[in-house]
Amino acid sequence: MVLPSSLLMLALSPLLAQAALFPKSSKVKMLDAKGFKKAMEINGTSLVAFVAPWCGHCQRMVPEYSKAAESLHPLIPAYAVDCDEESNKRLCSEQGVKGFPTVKLFPRGKHLAPMPYEGERTASGFFKYASLRVPNGPDKIMKTADIKPWIAKHKQADRALLLTKDSKVPLLWKVLASKYHGKLRFGTHRDDKGLASAEVGLELGEGKGSKVLIYSTGSKDPVLYEGKTKLAELTKFFDSILDGSADLKPSKKEQTTDSGAPKDEL
Repeated sequence: MVLPSSLLMLALSPLLAQAALFPKSSKVKMLDAKGFKKAMEINGTSLVAFVAPWCGHCQRMVPEYSKAAESLHPLIPAYAVDCDEESNKRLCSEQGVKGFPTVKLFPRGKHLAPMPYEGERTASGFFKYASLRVPNGPDKIMKTADIKPWIAKHKQADRALLLTKDSKVPLLWKVLASKYHGKLRFGTHRDDKGLASAEVGLELGEGKGSKVLIYSTGSKDPVLYEGKTKLAELTKFFDSILDGSADLKPSKKEQTTDSGAPKDEL
């Protein structure tokens, strides 16, 4: 029996909607129940959209959620769970999903309670909500004169200090501070005139970009990080500090980075 084209399209519409819900080019990663559990084991911040492929509101949200995922990548992952899948229904029920789409922010995976997103379903709304709610951010050192007291106050820990010309704390630095909370002490200071360099013993300068300074436990002398200020490279470096393999020799050399850094770079 051959179905009329209109009935055929109606029969296929759920499949077509599912196939097109998030294109392959999207940074949104689809999770099943097992993948969700694994993602929540990671002690980091993430967004999760609980959706159904036949849901019109979900379909309309897809472009904006995908744009947000692109902007947040690779710092805050954006996931989606298809609650129409039989194997995911228990998960969606456990997460209290009663309508579609339901979007939640998980500040620290399974380690902190999720926060329901109730704002506008726009890329800027999703991005702002996620970026402002990364927990355990760095210490904000407002005055140049307060840098040395901060260094001394936390001398019993390895400290990472960001000197930046940006008026806002970079999302990358927030994510790193959260990732290493309780293991490394993170601070940040807006050094728009380059005066803080002299304060900590580096060369005075108006150089572009940011400086990452490391103070090993008990030391007041900075080590100037000279690698790429991107997520992967900084993560590898901070891991090496924790495992004791980092070469932390105090340096007077000034290092700057390009002011046109991408979103996941300082």
